Amino acid sequence: MDIQTFIDKRKELGLSQKELSNGICTQATLSKFENNGKIPSLKILIQLCNRLDLSLDSIIGVSDTKNQRVIKNMNQAEFNLIIQEYEDSWEIIKSINTEDLEKDKDALMQYYYLKGYLNVLDDGDLFDAIFDFNRILSELDDKGETIFTFLSFVGMGMVYAKQGDDKKSEYYFSKVFNDIYTMSIDDVNKIWRYINIIFYCAIYYSERNDLETANTLLNYGVKICSENHVTYYIARIYAQLAMNESRINGNNKKVHNYMNKALVFSEFNQNKKEIDLIKRWVASNK
Repeated sequence: MDIQTFIDKRKELGLSQKELSNGICTQATLSKFENNGKIPSLKILIQLCNRLDLSLDSIIGVSDTKNQRVIKNMNQAEFNLIIQEYEDSWEIIKSINTEDLEKDKDALMQYYYLKGYLNVLDDGDLFDAIFDFNRILSELDDKGETIFTFLSFVGMGMVYAKQGDDKKSEYYFSKVFNDIYTMSIDDVNKIWRYINIIFYCAIYYSERNDLETANTLLNYGVKICSENHVTYYIARIYAQLAMNESRINGNNKKVHNYMNKALVFSEFNQNKKEIDLIKRWVASNK
């Protein structure tokens, strides 16, 4: 029984024992499992794993195929992307042979989405990013049935924004914006990806000084984070709200409130890069 993987996943998602056990079992039951190895009933264990988006196999060790190990590594790369640890994500992505994923379309789409985002966010090859996103849009999800299509639209929008092509970037971001409130988010990974979409759409509109649209998206992102107990993106959302407010009304009480919230969540998540960014911004705007 791999209890540590279970604990690591709970902490990675920012869930307390009380939050995870709510509606499934008592906190004491969960505590005895994590701390003393006392295994709860199979029904409870399945429900807990489902809430963490963990397969039962990954906990009880029924199987550990190469494909599963690669997916586990990609999930870590995706988490690193959120906390801006790009170097660690690149190390994982470069170690993956896509032939190992050929029979798992979702895993292959996750790979190309992550690789594309890393190229965009970490000043990589934008032509490679376009290729990665097009693999999803034109081949792997050509009917637009998964969230990877929307992640790819955002990715393409970011590419063209970096290239200064406002017409093409607006085309892709508007495709996302029109459907953002109707997307299905029914598991943990989808929640992360959904917030990813909201956040980068908001960044795009912030950079184009459409702060009304940007702030609407950012406040919606706060709502989704709060409802789903996701804390890793919320610091970045509050920081962007602070910067947008500062641009509208100057360095006021509301700006300080947003930045204080951003700093609290960054420190709670031990996100050193975000803490440094917030402190530098505060220092430069005193």
